[in-house]
This record gives sequence, structure tokens and C-alpha cells, in this order.
Amino acid sequence: MKTQRRPLMVLAILLGVLSVAACGKDKAPSEARAESGTKAAAAQPSELSVLIFPNYLDDKSIKDFETQNNARLRLTIYDSTEEMESKLAYAGADAQYDVVVMAAHASGRLARRGLIRPLDHAQLPNLKNLESRFSGPNFDEGNKYSIPYQWGTVAIIYNKKKIPNMDPTWGVLFDAQKTPGTFVLIDEMRDMVGAALKYKGFSSNTSKPEEIREAGRILKEAKSNPKCLGFKGGIGATQDVKGGSVDMAVVWNGDAQKVVWEDKDRLALVIPKEGSVIWVDVMTVPTKSPHPELAHKFINYMLTPDGGAQLSMMTKYATPNSAAQAKLPAEDRTNQLIYPTGDLATRLEAHRDLGESAKLYDEVWAAVKSN
Repeated sequence: MKTQRRPLMVLAILLGVLSVAACGKDKAPSEARAESGTKAAAAQPSELSVLIFPNYLDDKSIKDFETQNNARLRLTIYDSTEEMESKLAYAGADAQYDVVVMAAHASGRLARRGLIRPLDHAQLPNLKNLESRFSGPNFDEGNKYSIPYQWGTVAIIYNKKKIPNMDPTWGVLFDAQKTPGTFVLIDEMRDMVGAALKYKGFSSNTSKPEEIREAGRILKEAKSNPKCLGFKGGIGATQDVKGGSVDMAVVWNGDAQKVVWEDKDRLALVIPKEGSVIWVDVMTVPTKSPHPELAHKFINYMLTPDGGAQLSMMTKYATPNSAAQAKLPAEDRTNQLIYPTGDLATRLEAHRDLGESAKLYDEVWAAVKSN
């Protein structure tokens, strides 16, 4: 039996060897093509999707980051915190963005809703460059969910030719008897309500219902003033004053300063004597970010001395990056409208997370905008 089957066994073995050899010859090119395809795919740049305010990231930073990380940045623009939250909360939208630059006061609320994820500090070695007061801010203890990006104030830009004797008070907007010309209010709830609260001598972070409602009443009256031309984002309002279609506007200081420096004989910027607010914008990563590792690389890049300095030189806002400050021109570092000190600094109040009081702020703002 064994002797009769042995030739068959040998034949089977030979056929098996030939079959393996043949398969090897057929498979090798396929494997080579697969390996080649893998390498080609790896060489393709990854896309990082960033949700951000307009004109808030300079071209050089974009190009440098893309080159260093073999990536492409895709920017989606929004004009107000309300619009940003709407975009991020829309079904499945939190899986469309990798980084969201937002107002710090919104980050706590979005973290509680599970829309942004805790950050991995091990991937952020440049976190050490943050100025100490921003390394554990009151809106996000320990920078668990957010990293400061830029900070600034809310001010009034005006046309000196039309208003030569400008009284530096919020009253030029909120007291119809003192209004010297046409004006635009800023379309950002915390900043505009905060300005009204400061005008009344209240905290811009008050949780007292009567004070919040009083701010709403003031804004309603300002809106009903025939000289009020409505609400706009800071950039649009600045451009309106620059173009001459409005005499003054509530704006963010950086956007306005760039325009004022180009036309100092005609335009000016002032922080009202009652005080104003300090806002901080932060970088966050959505919970369902498609590229969280690349998102951390972007945040880490913006924390470099060069990345932070380049950004602030373009925006004319203050950098929270202490290593970047040293690289800024002296005219920026000493500018009180960018880095306020002394008496001016004492009249400014930083936004805080409002917690449950945010609901009343939202209600008051909705009533102002709808009437």
C-alpha cells in the first residue's frame, strides 16, 4: 500500500511546490504594487480642517505648518460664537473639524456638552511657552480642553473728522442725548452685553438677574436709536467706519488698530473710561476630530515662539505666548491698546465661564436681537 502511494505523494509534493512557486510569481507584483500604493498614499498630505474667525491665521503660518507636517489646512469661517456653536452642534458636524478656535467662555459649555475633547499635553511640549496667567485660566483649569490662541479687548473706533471731540464713554452709544453720530454695535453677545454692564458699573460676569436684564434694556434702547445702523462682526464694523458709511462702531481692538494705523489723521480707537472686557480665544479639538494627532501638532506649532509672534504681528492682538512676545516689534509690545498696563488694565475685566447664568444672558441677547 505504501509503495503504491509513494509516487502519488511525490507527485503531490512536486505539484504543491510548483503551485506555491507559481503563486509567488503572481503575488510578488501585486504585493509590490500594494507597497508602492501604500507609500504613495503616505506621501499624500493630510487635510486639517480648522473652524475659525475670519482673517485670524496668517499665510506664512499656514505655509510653514503645511510644509513641516506634509498637511493642507482647510479653513471654515464663522462670524460669531452663536454661529460657531450652531455649526459644531449640528448633527455629525463635530466630526468635520479637527481644530476649532473659539471664544474661551464658550469652551466650558461645549466641553460639558461633550463636543470638545480633553487635550493630550504629552503632544504639546510647547505648552511651556504660555504666559503663566494663561496656563491655568479660570475658564478651563489646567488647560484641560483649550489652549489660548490670542487675547484682546473691545473698543470703539470712530471717525475723527466727523466726531472731533469724542467723549471716551460707552454713553456715546447708550445715551441717546450724547450720541454724536451713526454707529454699529458688535454682533457678539458676551462682548456687547459686557460693554453695557461695564457702562452701568456692573461686573461683565455678573450673575445677578436684575443687572443682566438692565444691560438688555440698555442695548434695546441703543438699537432703537435712529442713529444705530444695526449689528455687525468686528471686521465688518471696522470696514464700515473705514469706508465712511458709519461714524463709529464697537469693535475688537486688533482689527481696528490695523485700520487706524493706515489712516491716523481720520480714524481713532478708544477704550471707554468706564472700562471694557478682556476676551481670550482658544484652540480646541472636537471630540470626533478625524485627525486628532495632526490637530495637536497644529496647536503645538502655534505655541512656538515664531508661530505665536507671526500670528500676533498679523492680527495686532496680544499673544498669550511669552516666548513669542520677545520676538514682537517694540511698537507692538509697548502699545497700550494691545498690552494694557497701569490704570487701563485695572478697568478691564476678563470673561469667565457663566455657568447656569449663561441661559439668562442668552435670553436677554435673543430679546435684543429680535426686537
